[in-house]
Amino acid sequence: MLILTRKEVEKLIPPKEIKKVIDVVEKAFFDYGRGEVQMPSKLYLNFKKFNGDLRIMPSFSETLEMTGTKLVNVHPGNSHLHRAFGGQEKIRLETVMAVIILNDPKTGLPLALMDGTYITALRTGGGGAVAAKYLAKKEAKSLGVVGAGVQALFQILAISKVRKLKEIAIYDIREEAIKSLGKILAKEKIRIKKGKLKEVCQKDILVTVTPTRKPIIKSQWILPGTHINAIGG
Repeated sequence: MLILTRKEVEKLIPPKEIKKVIDVVEKAFFDYGRGEVQMPSKLYLNFKKFNGDLRIMPSFSETLEMTGTKLVNVHPGNSHLHRAFGGQEKIRLETVMAVIILNDPKTGLPLALMDGTYITALRTGGGGAVAAKYLAKKEAKSLGVVGAGVQALFQILAISKVRKLKEIAIYDIREEAIKSLGKILAKEKIRIKKGKLKEVCQKDILVTVTPTRKPIIKSQWILPGTHINAIGG
């Protein structure tokens, strides 16, 4: 069985290749709409004591003749330090982490086990781009993003490939997160600016990428015709 680490997956699909990811995600949506994909509802294991959950997500593509299952967690508290594997060393874990296993549907043979954290980030970015491509108004030129974490990066990279954006505004309670995101995007020649929450919400396209479970955006802030990609909590 082929085993691919996160570094190996990132080398195979670098962020600059996200347009290819968007095309693949769009084709997957198309196949699903034609009834050529089996994708039952995800199964949840809730860990209320630990403020997190584990999601099991199987699917089968008749077109690709491939089946896969993703196991992905969501633990908002992972921004704090945790002991690594029960040892003494403390590490800061990501909120979302995943693994993916691929099987041959003809025999059930496990073909590959790969890190799914990066793939999840790419796929979610691709999904947001497909939505903005088809559902946002044709003249959409501005993007507002609430949350400056990992997924904000991939949403901006992906949507920038399907829309000619003249303005990208970001809000996050952590100013250092916005600065870090800005440095990464600058390498891709994408400029962002910090904005107040209400201001960020008043753009042609609004993306929310935050694990908060409390309402933070007011309906009266949203302008007519705004397209919203509501991701996460």
